[in-house]
Amino acid sequence: MREVPKMTVDFNVKKNGSVALLPGCIPGATLYHHSVMAGSTLSLEPGPFHHILILISGDVEFSTDGNSYIFHERVSFVPNPKLSVDIKALTDCHLIEVRWEWQEGDDELAAEYKTQFPHIQIYRNAKQYRDRNKSEKTISRSVIDQRIIPRFAFGSVETYGVDAIKSHDHPMLDQYFFSFPENEMDVLIDFEPIPMKGNELLYIPLGSMHGVDVKEGQHCHYLWIDFYPDNELALKRLDASHIPTGKHVEFDPKTGKLKKE
Repeated sequence: MREVPKMTVDFNVKKNGSVALLPGCIPGATLYHHSVMAGSTLSLEPGPFHHILILISGDVEFSTDGNSYIFHERVSFVPNPKLSVDIKALTDCHLIEVRWEWQEGDDELAAEYKTQFPHIQIYRNAKQYRDRNKSEKTISRSVIDQRIIPRFAFGSVETYGVDAIKSHDHPMLDQYFFSFPENEMDVLIDFEPIPMKGNELLYIPLGSMHGVDVKEGQHCHYLWIDFYPDNELALKRLDASHIPTGKHVEFDPKTGKLKKE
């Protein structure tokens, strides 16, 4: 069995700090866990990269370009890469940052995409899609679509056991899985199971066959975070496999069943 990089992210920490997560797995990408305690502010300066911020827990105020934005729930926030952003914790906060470096050709893609910054997506309102590798009851969300940030997208998968995601590969997409605190599942890498509980980050080896097994009583809920070694092939893959449902459904956490529309 090949070695699969994986680590637990400590969301119990009670002090300000930033920790790099599994550095070096994906060229140009560095993930961070930022813990910002109530009343504290973390300032991030602009650079040759995007700050893609994902609020996992807590209440926060983002300030950039002279404007402030307050959130009390899971949200994705991407400031203009040419501007700084302040993250003020209204309560103890935990965020995942994806720091994604620019490369040659990204300026042209950005001009094509015409993304307005800051780009904000409330998690619960994210577009839902269907994927041939998932069951009918699985909820798939696209939080940042594939033509917002050059060579990048992220979304999530949520389901309750018994369920599964069929093993598949995508050599044109480099990928992390990050599990929400409530997650419990087995990730299959080349058909070998790797238990994954909450607050864990796992690198999916590029080109590997991978899937997910969710047993009775388990709640699967994780983020997929995609980077494109081959932009053209990645866009073709995502365009073909992520088919918007045009609907918004959610699970009843008490029963693990989809709520009636």
